[in-house]
Amino acid sequence: MMDPRTESLLQTLRALPAETLSLTMRSVRGQAERTFTGPLLADYAVAAGFIRERTADGAISDGYFVVTAADGMRVTVSLAEVVPGTSTKQVILATTQDGSALDVGARLVLPEFPGLAGRSVLGVASIEFHHFERSTRAEPTSAITLAGLLDRSGACDLAALGADALVEVETAAGTGHQGEPLPPRRYAGVPVYRLLDEAGIQLDPAVHEDFLQNIVVATGADGQSSVIAGGEIEPRFMNGTAIVAVLRDGKPLGPDEGPARLVVPWDLKPGRWARNLVRLELRRA
Repeated sequence: MMDPRTESLLQTLRALPAETLSLTMRSVRGQAERTFTGPLLADYAVAAGFIRERTADGAISDGYFVVTAADGMRVTVSLAEVVPGTSTKQVILATTQDGSALDVGARLVLPEFPGLAGRSVLGVASIEFHHFERSTRAEPTSAITLAGLLDRSGACDLAALGADALVEVETAAGTGHQGEPLPPRRYAGVPVYRLLDEAGIQLDPAVHEDFLQNIVVATGADGQSSVIAGGEIEPRFMNGTAIVAVLRDGKPLGPDEGPARLVVPWDLKPGRWARNLVRLELRRA
């Protein structure tokens, strides 16, 4: 019998325009080519009153979804991953798979190939939306604070890191806050996941794929928070190289950006690229 929460969700989904998405789904058992049909998560967010319009202007950086399946599986999805114009992904709530209606009602589908499809959960029962309020201001520093679900939280002095610790990324060509075109830029820094991993990520062994329930909250000196979903940076899944950048085009960041800033290179808008980064917190959503 279908979960009553899923039945309620389906009523909303059936009233929304459907998209078709064909992709390769990978699991630890293998991979398969699948075709899914269902509404965009962005359209559902509007219908549910989470955001006012699909572009979600003003809420992109700090918004995120918690998607729970009928069997209790929970995953997080950042708002920036699903907003057209900020993300290239088609994140959908599929109601059919390979032309047949899903017995479980709805499936969250995120295109993350070649990573594992761990966040494409079956039998979606509930979707929550959250966002962070602005924190108090702080002074910019090269020693950012690592906090939250870590064995060794505390200050991490980025100035003490050698050049061999840095990786370089190129940002996608996109648009700025005022709609101006932004050409690709090259930033160098330390991957966010590496910083967290070296500080000892705390996981519950009793929870399947526990990290997918987590979010990373990056806070700038101005108090603005940016949210990255755990599945965006975990190496077995999307494996996105979001970095704490200290160099741009081979030179130290200027005072308007640094000493350090968050850079999410796959975002088409820099809404999550927290300037003057002072804190990274790993937390359960």
